[in-house]
Amino acid sequence: MVTKTRRRVPRLVWAGFGLVAAVLCGWTVEAAAAAHLDPALLGVAAYVLVWVPLVLALILSFAGQTVRDAAAYLGLRFRAIDLLWGVGIGCLARAADALIRTLATGSTGLAPQPTLSSIGGLGVQAVALGIIAPVVIAPILEETYFRGLVLRSLAAALGRFSAAARWAAAVVITAAAFALVHALLLAGTPGEAVLTGLSTFLFALLAGAVAAATQRLGGAIVGHVVFNGLGVLLTLAI
Repeated sequence: MVTKTRRRVPRLVWAGFGLVAAVLCGWTVEAAAAAHLDPALLGVAAYVLVWVPLVLALILSFAGQTVRDAAAYLGLRFRAIDLLWGVGIGCLARAADALIRTLATGSTGLAPQPTLSSIGGLGVQAVALGIIAPVVIAPILEETYFRGLVLRSLAAALGRFSAAARWAAAVVITAAAFALVHALLLAGTPGEAVLTGLSTFLFALLAGAVAAATQRLGGAIVGHVVFNGLGVLLTLAI
C-alpha cells in the first residue's frame, strides 16, 4: 500500500500571505480611525491586527517542527559583536533618515509620539504603546519575520545562483518588502510614503546585510531597537 505524503506549503508562500494580511488588517484600523474612536484603543488594535498575521505565518511556516529547529533556521542567535553591529547600523540609519527628511522637507520629521500626546503623560498605556511596542516587541518580531523568515526563504528559493548572488538579491528584495509594508501602513500622504519608504529601505538593507553576513539575527534586532529607540527618544525630547 502506497501512502501519499502531504506536501508542505513553502515558507516563502506563508511569508507572502502574512505580509498581505498584515497590510490589509492595518488598513482596517486606518478606516476605523475615521470614526474618531479612542486613540489608545486604535493604537492597541493597530499593533495587534498587524502583528497577528505575522505570528500566524511564522507558526504555520514551522508547523510540526520544534522551537529549536525554527530558531536555528531563522538565525535567532546573539553574540557580543552583534551589539556593536546593531548600534552602528541603528545610529547610521537614524542619521540617514533625518538627513533625507531634512533635505526633502526642511525638517527631520520627528514629532511627539501620537500615543504619548493623545493619552497625556507617560501612563501605562503610553509606555506600552509609545515605547515598549515599537522599541522592544516590534524589533524582535519584525526582524524574526523579515530578516529571518523572508530573507532566508528567499535565499533558499534562489538556490540556483551563487551564494553571494542569492543572498544579495534576497537582502534587496526583503528590504523592498519591508519598506513597502511600512510605507503603506505608516504614511498618510504620497510624499510621506516616499520618505518612509526610503528611510526604512535603507535601514532594511543594513539590517539584511548584517543578518546575511553573520547568519544571525542578533545584530539586526539590536539595530532595529536602536533605530526605533532613537526615534522615540528624540520625539520625547521635543
